[in-house]
Amino acid sequence: MEPIYINKPIEVVATFNFKDTRSICLPVKIKYQNKITELTELGLRHPTKKGNRSIHVFDMSDGNNDYRLEFDSETLIWKLIYITNFNYHA
Repeated sequence: MEPIYINKPIEVVATFNFKDTRSICLPVKIKYQNKITELTELGLRHPTKKGNRSIHVFDMSDGNNDYRLEFDSETLIWKLIYITNFNYHA
């Protein structure tokens, strides 16, 4: 299935949990096109670079659709990069 590329800023509710000496951030809700989606599963989280910026990439799921989110740690902006699944209706 082909992803639906969005690549737009979105609103995110995230939690911060502390494990040992590190803080772990996880998005739990997103708002896109006035629709609020609860994210229930983390598929992958990894830091990367875009130029000099540190970007944190999250592959998340709500049980039906898969979402790729990016968090820019310099600008503090979340972006919805794409949605993958047949159950999503844009």
